[in-house]
Amino acid sequence: MRAISSSTVITDPYRAGIALGESLASMSPEVVFLFSSIHYSAPELLEGLHDALDRDEVIVVGNSGNGFYETTVSSDRGAAVLGLSSDGQVRWRLAYAERLHEDLGVKVERLMASLSEEGESPCLGYLVSDFRVDASRIETVLRETANFPIVGGLAADDYLMQSSYIYVNREVISDALVVLAAYGDLRFSIHVGNSLQAIGRSGRIEAIEGTQLHRVDGISAKDFIERETGRAVLQTDRGTLSLLVCDVEDSEEKSLRSIIPDLLDTGGSLGLFGGIPRGHSVQVCVAQPEDMVAEVHAIAKAASASGKGAAAALVISCSGRKVLLGAQIKHETSALTQAFAPDLPLAGFTSFGEIAPLRRADGYTCNLFHNMTYVLLVIEQ
Repeated sequence: MRAISSSTVITDPYRAGIALGESLASMSPEVVFLFSSIHYSAPELLEGLHDALDRDEVIVVGNSGNGFYETTVSSDRGAAVLGLSSDGQVRWRLAYAERLHEDLGVKVERLMASLSEEGESPCLGYLVSDFRVDASRIETVLRETANFPIVGGLAADDYLMQSSYIYVNREVISDALVVLAAYGDLRFSIHVGNSLQAIGRSGRIEAIEGTQLHRVDGISAKDFIERETGRAVLQTDRGTLSLLVCDVEDSEEKSLRSIIPDLLDTGGSLGLFGGIPRGHSVQVCVAQPEDMVAEVHAIAKAASASGKGAAAALVISCSGRKVLLGAQIKHETSALTQAFAPDLPLAGFTSFGEIAPLRRADGYTCNLFHNMTYVLLVIEQ
């Protein structure tokens, strides 16, 4: 696998696209991942990229985020690309569904089925969705339809939560879900960082509607949080307090749901960044910046210790982590360049939710939806 990454902070979108495309043109990429801040006029960014690449067959996929990552850059404004070429050893297929607010489950199920229509399942998928859907519903469909690991997340803006872009070849779409599927001899590893400090006892979800959590362990969601932390839920807890969600039937399937303190109602219900199945157990967690930084460095060290070498890396990291870490967010890329190589081709974005399975002894768990999580995909040499 050959890979090149680059970034730009050129403010003119067409010129920015030209600069990104020219950086990749020499390698004739099969696939280009494009991540940008929300500030660009997206059609012009894509137009410049394609004009510089001058290859009709190239697949372009990506999205806007609350900032982007590249090998030596973590920025709120600009754009980054990661180009991959397997010299024909990997086949790629791009599929998408639009108008997700209408029959989301049916559309995602059909999309996933289409990826295996010719009798071969993908070995890996990259998924991005508009953030204005409950991604836990996407997770439910993936459990039933995807027998291969998928990484990705929810497209984002600059934390105003008003709009987002999704890039599909020459188009810019929204209210959509896109999957890039890979077939063939693609070697990779997936690593997830979401080990926050757990507090108190776990409780069973008793009442929840969509993303509004009502009752846990016979008491309101608000009272449950206060019972376990010993204090009231505050506006300043945004990005700090989360719930560790555990499937009681499979203890290895764990994910985080961030609490939205400003969606606390008079009845004690709390808003979450994603639903939770009734009957699952939850435990209150607190995010500590120093622990998050240490975990990312441990992940990078473990990933590089495999000895297989890295051709490239994709990073999807929650916006809540960015808020909490501040300037320390640079560790989410510098940990990788320190562990692998200073010039490791790397790109990614800050998301409003993450998709990834967890590693287990026999492979990976089901594909799970996460909050406050760091997802690393290493494309191996």
